Amino acid sequence: MKHVLFIGMNPPKNNMMTKGQSYKRFCRWLETLGTINNFAFTNLHWDPDWNKKTVDHAFLEAQIGEHNKLVAWGGLVSQHLTKMGLEHFTLPHPSPLNRQTNDQEFLQLKLNELKLYMES
Repeated sequence: MKHVLFIGMNPPKNNMMTKGQSYKRFCRWLETLGTINNFAFTNLHWDPDWNKKTVDHAFLEAQIGEHNKLVAWGGLVSQHLTKMGLEHFTLPHPSPLNRQTNDQEFLQLKLNELKLYMES
């Protein structure tokens, strides 16, 4: 069974992740895939004021635990996971301000690639 962990940068300051537009958009993406049932979400860092230069490796490794598929939300997260030697798939951040994900052809391509990654 695939245990998928989606990894963002750091939690929002207002602690409204499940009500934000990025999270809602992400949930719609999962619905369109229809194949990811067992997943969790974490961040590179637990601090909303994180400086984005260093990663709390112990925190992240504890969060990864037994997850066997990692998905980075965005390029910065992907860079940190690569530095740690962690295999992962990079998905653009689901922010409505992200121009890449506002391009429906590009978005469908990335979601198809994510589906293939999940199946491997």
